[in-house]
Amino acid sequence: MAKLRINQRKPVNTGRYKAKLEQVSIAAIGHYSEFGFMHPRIRCMNPNTGNVFGPAVTVRIPAQESKALHVAVSMAHEGDVLVIDRCGDVSHACVGEMVALCASVRKLAAIVVDGPMTDYEEIMEIGIPIFAAGTSPLTTKFIEDSGEINFDISCGGVPVHPGDLILADQNGVLVLREFEAEELINTAIADQDTEAEEREEVLQGKTLQQLYVPDYPLEREPFAATFASDLIKEES
Repeated sequence: MAKLRINQRKPVNTGRYKAKLEQVSIAAIGHYSEFGFMHPRIRCMNPNTGNVFGPAVTVRIPAQESKALHVAVSMAHEGDVLVIDRCGDVSHACVGEMVALCASVRKLAAIVVDGPMTDYEEIMEIGIPIFAAGTSPLTTKFIEDSGEINFDISCGGVPVHPGDLILADQNGVLVLREFEAEELINTAIADQDTEAEEREEVLQGKTLQQLYVPDYPLEREPFAATFASDLIKEES
C-alpha cells in the first residue's frame, strides 16, 4: 500500500531579510535575473495584497488527491509559504475554504498552487493570500495515500526546494535560493531608490532617452514640427 512521503520541514531564518523583503518589488528583481519567476498564470487572487514572503513548505499531489496537502498545511509553521505542485492537473481545486482557514489560523504567509482554487468568496473573507491559476468548482478528494511533502517540486515552471525563499505580490511569484537571495534583494532595493529619483526627473520634463540611452540623442526639432516644416517647403 502506498504511503505519503514526508520529510521534516527545513528550518530557515528569514529574519535578517524581513525589513528589506517588506519593501522590495519582485519586478525590480526582474531587472537583474531571468530565473525563479513563476509563469504569469499563477496570479494573486486577493485584491490589495502587498508583499508576502517566507520559506517554502513544498507539496506534490496528483490530480484528484489531497491527503498530503492536509498534512502539509497542518505541519507548516508561522510565516511559511505553502507551495503546491499539481503534477500538471489544471482542473481540480485542492485549495478551498478549510485549507485556507487552517493556513490562516496557523499564520502561514501565503499559499501558492500551480492550479485552481475554490470557495473564492469564503477565502477572500478569510484573507490569507492565495496565488493560483484561477478557480474551479471541481475539487480534489481523499482517494489514496499518494503525495510528497518537503521534497523538491516544480510550480509555475520553476524548481522549488524546501526552504527556498518565496516572494509574491500583485506582479507574481518568485523563488529565490538562499545563496542568491541577499545580493538580489539588495540590488533591487538600490534600483528602486534610483528609480524614485528618476521618476522625479521625468516629472520635471526629462525623457527616457535622456535618462537611459543618451548615446542616441534626439533631433532638436520634434518629429511633428519637422514633418510640418517639410510639408510647407514642398507646397511652396
